[in-house]
Amino acid sequence: MAARDRARQWLLRRRTLRRLWGRYRRSQLHRQYEARRERYAREANQRGLAYREADVARLVRARLAARGPAPVPRAQGEVHTFAFVPQIGWHPALLGDLRELGPVTLFDYAQLGFDWEEFYRAKATGRARRRAMNAMILPALREASARRAVDWVFVYASGAEISADTIRRITEELGIPVVNMCLDDKQSWTGAWMGDHRAGQIDIAATFDLSWTSARVACEWYLVEGARPLYMPEGFDASAFHPAEVPQDIPVSFIGGAYGFRPDVVEFLRQRGIPVRTFGSGWGTRSVWGAEQVEVINRSVINLGMGGIGYSEDLTNVKTRDFEIPGTGGGLYLTSFNADLARHFVVGEEIACYRSRDEMLELIRHYLRHPDEARSIARRAWDRCLFEHRWLHRYRRVCQILGVLAEEPDRVTAPAVEWSEHGREVSGARYEP
Repeated sequence: MAARDRARQWLLRRRTLRRLWGRYRRSQLHRQYEARRERYAREANQRGLAYREADVARLVRARLAARGPAPVPRAQGEVHTFAFVPQIGWHPALLGDLRELGPVTLFDYAQLGFDWEEFYRAKATGRARRRAMNAMILPALREASARRAVDWVFVYASGAEISADTIRRITEELGIPVVNMCLDDKQSWTGAWMGDHRAGQIDIAATFDLSWTSARVACEWYLVEGARPLYMPEGFDASAFHPAEVPQDIPVSFIGGAYGFRPDVVEFLRQRGIPVRTFGSGWGTRSVWGAEQVEVINRSVINLGMGGIGYSEDLTNVKTRDFEIPGTGGGLYLTSFNADLARHFVVGEEIACYRSRDEMLELIRHYLRHPDEARSIARRAWDRCLFEHRWLHRYRRVCQILGVLAEEPDRVTAPAVEWSEHGREVSGARYEP
């Protein structure tokens, strides 16, 4: 077990110390977040800035037009993407739907021998390695473009990895549209000093043509910093996350690491008789990825989500699992209420949400006693995800704003997966109230 996991296990076994530390970190997180949010709200108000997607789209197109020849709209299947997406953790799930847009040239610094942890530590050696990695990006992009014109550059990274100077050189020297995606702006907006700028989005956002954020509140932050934000949540990979004919023998599961407030939530449920099975680092269990993760989701009557950030249950963020779990079509997805997430699902009909631990407990008991109702909700969520929430839906919108994808009828189709209403075996799940 890694040293970090051993330290986490030691802390988890000391309940009083864990809770004192949690209260301190929660207070610290809230103070920092509220100060940032209020500062940006004041400045946006003073400058008359308000996020509207249509306005951002016009700004992006004007910026690209001023740079030179307008992008060429291509049919789906013909769009060439240069993807700066390190293949670590769950990131490979981003590539399948990119390939439905057309050919993908992948720049994967992990495969080239670089490690994101050495960048994030922000030490002198890590900063030198980061400079060396950034120096490789433009030559790789030029080579890809020489083989076939690159239509856009898709970046999933922070300022800890990619430098603002690299982005400026791409836009100024090559003129190719560049888009960045950030899925945790609420907690990673600033970051450590990297030698040229800070590690978050704050200092690199304005260099991108478009900045995709999964936090609506952060759109104001991007506007104040001179960037062009697009609010869109995560998506899911329908080729990887799908129904499976397995017994539903896990009453409640949670997939994710044991950090922040999460251990207290699991302890709260177990003390009240809820048999929660946990999968991830820090629980004393193992992490599950890929097919094994999909199997756990399908085996669970209830898939538990925790939408809070760090040590705060109140500050919420839309997460990738908010679409992967419903998109699997397995058990019911029950997670924290989040106003952003409620824009994308009908709460109570496609997913279930709680606003407190007591409400979470009551909903779990209800759906474990009414598994048919839970399955019906999960089925509706699966349908919604297939027709609205694939990564391909997100990529198409971005490329249409850039003008690199023709404005044609939606060609996103659902994969050929059958749902068997009677094929699910739910009798294996046991719950004693």
